Amino acid sequence: MIRSLPRWLLTAALPLALCATAEAQTPTLRIQDYPGIIGTLARVAVEKGYCAKNGIQCTLTTIPAAPLGVQTLMAGGIEVALPPSEVAIQSAAKGADLKIVGGMFDASPFMLIVGPGLLASAGKGYPAIMQDLKGKKIGVTSRGAAPEFQIKSMLLQAGLKEDDVTFVAVGSPNTGYPALLNKQVDAVMSFIPFDGFCDVLKTCRIAVLPAKGEGPKVLTDLNGAGGLYVMRRDYTQKNPATVEAFVKALNEAERFTADPANGAELLQITLKYYRIEMPKGDEILKSSLDRFRANMIVKVKKPAVQAAADYLQQTGQLDKSFDAARLF
Repeated sequence: MIRSLPRWLLTAALPLALCATAEAQTPTLRIQDYPGIIGTLARVAVEKGYCAKNGIQCTLTTIPAAPLGVQTLMAGGIEVALPPSEVAIQSAAKGADLKIVGGMFDASPFMLIVGPGLLASAGKGYPAIMQDLKGKKIGVTSRGAAPEFQIKSMLLQAGLKEDDVTFVAVGSPNTGYPALLNKQVDAVMSFIPFDGFCDVLKTCRIAVLPAKGEGPKVLTDLNGAGGLYVMRRDYTQKNPATVEAFVKALNEAERFTADPANGAELLQITLKYYRIEMPKGDEILKSSLDRFRANMIVKVKKPAVQAAADYLQQTGQLDKSFDAARLF
């Protein structure tokens, strides 16, 4: 015969059972994260408890490439991917039914950096600086990636040809900086936190910064939708309350990030996820974070997404026009 459990044991077990039930009912969002600082808002939403405050559990999964993030999203491995507008558009054009739920940052993270041999040229501004690049080696993250298309647009809009320079793949800022310093390349089209290297170490200079409206209009028009938080549309339709809670958490993270009083704490949150392993690495990271965090805005400007689609078609990365409304 099976004996009944003592009343004291049932009473003790009841709160645990209720907690387990509540935890099981808490929606979980698995969110792509990148090495670097562009995924700051989601990190803040996790570390400051904004996800939990809004009734969801957010977990971060490091996936270092945007296309792979979208692929993982479509395969059901995560609920939120972090592509730039260009990758979201290209994925949607190939059949991925995506929905933009918010922005990581509104301005372009890319910038043209010149090395030791061209420091004096940096002050010329765009388009004059481009003439000084003729015959030079230009570093890009990888051949055929967004930085290469952007520097080609800069060249063409300044009256030069693509083959007036030589493109060299130098990888991320951590590997691109040594290539620039050692004069393997003369300039680099790269992304944050490369600006921090220049600011702290004084060995390179930012020559063109589209985030501040510098450069050809085809690139500055992209400001307003630099990086996105996207979900599968079918998920958003089935889980509207979860999506709303996530957006609320992001907005709280934006307010925290934008407040200069939170700078020290924001740096510590960032260092928990990413470090630059070199002398003055933390100072370099802080410099870039302080400069870029004003661009970490959740609201996405629809015209900027359409501008990105038009830019992709103009540069041959899309074979036909794309209506950006499909992503909203």
